[in-house]
Amino acid sequence: MLQINELDIINEKRILIRVPDLILAESSINALIGEEKSGKSLLARTIHGLYPNYRGIIDFHNLSKRKPDSYLLTKEVHLLQEKTTNENLAYMSKDHQESISEYSLLAELENDLERTITELPYYKQKLVELAIACGINPILLIIDDFDKCFTNLNLIQAGKMLSTFKNHGGSVLLTSNLKIPDMDSIYIINDGSVVKL
Repeated sequence: MLQINELDIINEKRILIRVPDLILAESSINALIGEEKSGKSLLARTIHGLYPNYRGIIDFHNLSKRKPDSYLLTKEVHLLQEKTTNENLAYMSKDHQESISEYSLLAELENDLERTITELPYYKQKLVELAIACGINPILLIIDDFDKCFTNLNLIQAGKMLSTFKNHGGSVLLTSNLKIPDMDSIYIINDGSVVKL
């Protein structure tokens, strides 16, 4: 579970985003929506630990430190470009190989395993990244710009992976310019403040 209380994301003492209360339950898929440049990416990076200028509490309620707190996927591709899909999937530690393999099957990547990442279209590259992210099994999986990473070309496979990740006890936070249906909870950034819909 992720719990945020009285969080102010600041820049030179000016409050950029205020989050009075945000709770993402274990085994849930959640959305953070807002207009372009509303601060969704900044909040995602802050939760992940990449932006340190904040006051308040970000608590993962993590009893097992063997599990990473969060994993952040962005619209940029962060894979070994000249390596094959299979090599990218195997790059992570042996502790996660079986789980990553399970997610790669859900992503329907079996015909692309020997192709290099540069040979794959963008939508398949994002499926490779998502299979790795889910397979590592973080407490929270953050997908920034979900609506740009996953479109009609790869949405079904992404949905299967996220449902399985949720069923295994993981929490997901998707940021999007567009409202995403069927979420466990939806938050919106409006005028620099995050509120639950």
